[in-house]
Amino acid sequence: MAKVPIADRLEIRIVERGFYKGFNPTVSLISKLIIMLLVLALVANPTGAADQLQELKAVTLSLFSAWYINLLGLFVVVSAALVVLPVSGRLKLGKPSDVPEYSTQSWLSMMICAGIGIGILVFSVSEPVSHSISNPDILDGGTDGDVITSALRFTFLHWGISAWSCYAIVALALGLNCHGNDQPMTMRSALVPLFGARLEGWLGNGVDILSILAIIAGITTTIVLGLEQICSGLSVLTGSTFFADFAGDPPLVALLTAMLVALSIVTTSILSGVDRGVKWISNLGLLVAFGVLFVFLLTGPVGRLLAGLVEAGLAYLRHLPTEMFIVYGASSDPPGPEQARWQADWTIFYWAWWIAFAPFVGLFLAHISRGRTVREFILGAVIAPTLMCFLWFAVLGGSALLLEADGIAEGSILGAPHAMRIYQTLDLALDPIAATIMKGVIVFLFLILIVASTSAAIIAIKSIGASGAVVAETPLHSMIWAVVIAGIAGAVMAVGGVSSVRDTMIVGAVPFSGIMALMLLSILRIVLKARASSAAVDGSAGPDFRT
Repeated sequence: MAKVPIADRLEIRIVERGFYKGFNPTVSLISKLIIMLLVLALVANPTGAADQLQELKAVTLSLFSAWYINLLGLFVVVSAALVVLPVSGRLKLGKPSDVPEYSTQSWLSMMICAGIGIGILVFSVSEPVSHSISNPDILDGGTDGDVITSALRFTFLHWGISAWSCYAIVALALGLNCHGNDQPMTMRSALVPLFGARLEGWLGNGVDILSILAIIAGITTTIVLGLEQICSGLSVLTGSTFFADFAGDPPLVALLTAMLVALSIVTTSILSGVDRGVKWISNLGLLVAFGVLFVFLLTGPVGRLLAGLVEAGLAYLRHLPTEMFIVYGASSDPPGPEQARWQADWTIFYWAWWIAFAPFVGLFLAHISRGRTVREFILGAVIAPTLMCFLWFAVLGGSALLLEADGIAEGSILGAPHAMRIYQTLDLALDPIAATIMKGVIVFLFLILIVASTSAAIIAIKSIGASGAVVAETPLHSMIWAVVIAGIAGAVMAVGGVSSVRDTMIVGAVPFSGIMALMLLSILRIVLKARASSAAVDGSAGPDFRT
C-alpha cells in the first residue's frame, strides 16, 4: 500500500467561542441539517415518502444483501484470526507500557452492559417464537433436531459472534489509533493508517457526519421498537385501546405521547449530569434486566431451559462457519424465495442495525479498553456479551417455546402480535398478581432502556461532533439533539408506523458499512506492521506510520 502523509495528531478544526465552542461546526451543523431536511421531506409528503422508502428498500436488498452478509462474515473471520495470531498477545490498544484502567471484572461487566439494550428485550420472546413458525430449516422441510433448538439457533445467529465482531472491529480501529497513536477519539481517526492527514479536512468530516447519521438511524430504531412495546404493555395493563388496538398495533398518537414522555426523561437525565443521571439510570436498567432474567429462570423449568441453551449453542457453533455466509436466492426454485424473504426480514435487518449501532458501541468499547491486548479485547468484547445474549434468549424465549411445546399455551403465544408475546408469556408462566406486577416492571424497564440508550447515544454524537475533543457539559446541545432524534423518529412513524423503521434501517446503514470495511483494512495494516516491527514487541512505542 502506498505511503500516506501522517500527522503526529490530526489537527481538526474546533471553534473556540460562540454557541459551538469546543465543537467542529461543520460536522455538527451538516449532520443536523441533513436530518432536519429528511424530517421535512417525510412530513411534507408521507405517502410519497412511504413509496420511495419501499423502492429504496427493494434496491438496497437487491444490491447490498450479499454485501451485508459477507461483510459481517468477514468481521467474524478476521476477529477469529486476530485471536490466534501471536502478535495479538503483544499489541495493545495503547502504548506497550499502558495497563488497563479497569479491573477485568468491571471491564467485562461494562461489556455486557453495553449489550443489554432495547433490542434484547423487544425480541426476547418474539424472535424465538417467530423462528419456531418459520426459519430456513422449516422452509426447507426440516429442523436440526427439534423446533426449539432450531428457533434458538437462528436467534443466536443474530445476537451472537457476528454482532459483537461488528462492534469489536470499530472499537479495535479506534483503540489502536487513538490510544496507540494519540489520535483524537472520533471516527475519522480509525482510518488514519489509510488516509493520514487527508482526514483533517472534508474527507474526515464526511466520515464523522456519516457516523452520526448511522447512530441516529440506530437509536431511532431502538426508540420506535421500545415505544411499541411500552404502548402494548400499557394496553394490556389498562385494557384501553388508546395505547394499542386489538391487533397489537399502537396508534401514532400513543407512540408520540410515549416518545415525548421518554425524551423528557432523557433531557432530565442529561441535565443532571453524566455521573448522576446517565450512569445511574444505566445501572438501574441493568439491575432490573437481571431481575427479569432471574424471575423467568427461577419460575420456569430450569433444567430444560439450560439444556436448551447448551443444545442450541452447540448447533449454532456447528452451523456458523457456513451459515454466516449464506445468501438465499430470491430467484431460485422454492424454498429459495421464501428463505430470501426471511433473511431480508430478519438477518439483513439485524446486520444493518448492528452496523448502524457500531459507531456508538464501538466508541464506548474503545474508551474502556485502553491497555488491553488485541487478543484480550476480542475475547472480552465478543465472547462475554455473546454468552449473556444466549442465556437471555434461552431463558425468556425458551420459556415461551416450552409453554407452547407442552400444550400449556395452546397457540396463544404463537398467535399473539409481536409486541404482545412477552406479556402473553407472563400470563401463562405466573399467577395473575405476579404477572401483572411483572408486566409493569417490563414496561418500566423499556422506558429505562430507551432513556439510557438515547442519553448515551447523544453523548456519543456530541463526542463525534467535537471531533474527539473533551468538551464541557453542554445541556443545550443535548436538548437540541433530543429534539432532532424525536423529530426523525416521529417522522418515520408518521410515514409507515412501526414497520417503516426496519426499512429505514436497512437503507440507512449502507454508507457506514463502507466505512467499516475501510476500518477493517486499517486494523490489518496496523497488525501487519506490528508483526513486522521489532519496536511493536520490544520497543517503547506503538506502530509508527510516519515512515
